[in-house]
Amino acid sequence: MLITLDESHRQLVHRVRDEAGEWLATKDTDQYRGGLDMAKVHANIDRDFDNYPFVGWEVDGEVVAMMALIDPESDFWSPEELAQPQIYISRFFVVEHGKGYGDALLRAVEDLAREQGKSWVRMNVWSTNTKLHDYYLKRGYDHIRTCQVPGRMSGALFQKRIIT
Repeated sequence: MLITLDESHRQLVHRVRDEAGEWLATKDTDQYRGGLDMAKVHANIDRDFDNYPFVGWEVDGEVVAMMALIDPESDFWSPEELAQPQIYISRFFVVEHGKGYGDALLRAVEDLAREQGKSWVRMNVWSTNTKLHDYYLKRGYDHIRTCQVPGRMSGALFQKRIIT
């Protein structure tokens, strides 16, 4: 079930982000590696938590997947794209991989976009994580382009057209 996270979930988001970094360290990707300042990572999560809604997928009373629904990032998208009605995903984490939790949350957010009359669900993901790119491609998202923005390791832009 789709829920809106509240203050009681803030530390869960931090914990699951930390666990995501540990899990990714076992995979063939440089995502979340390379001397990240974890205090800054957590400060950025807190900034988003304070300014944007976080939603989660709940199973048996437990939040098993979560994401922030932020404003689209002007570093990556054109003014025309920014002006289009959309839901923009950031900080997408799951508590356990391979259980379908992320898929369920992604479908729920697509349904939310449809209900709100949004034309797109968009995101910016880690540029070099091709397994993550494949995940979105298999779920009907299109890779639009990859941008190189100084200081950012993300920049692979994906979108899915929502039919209302």
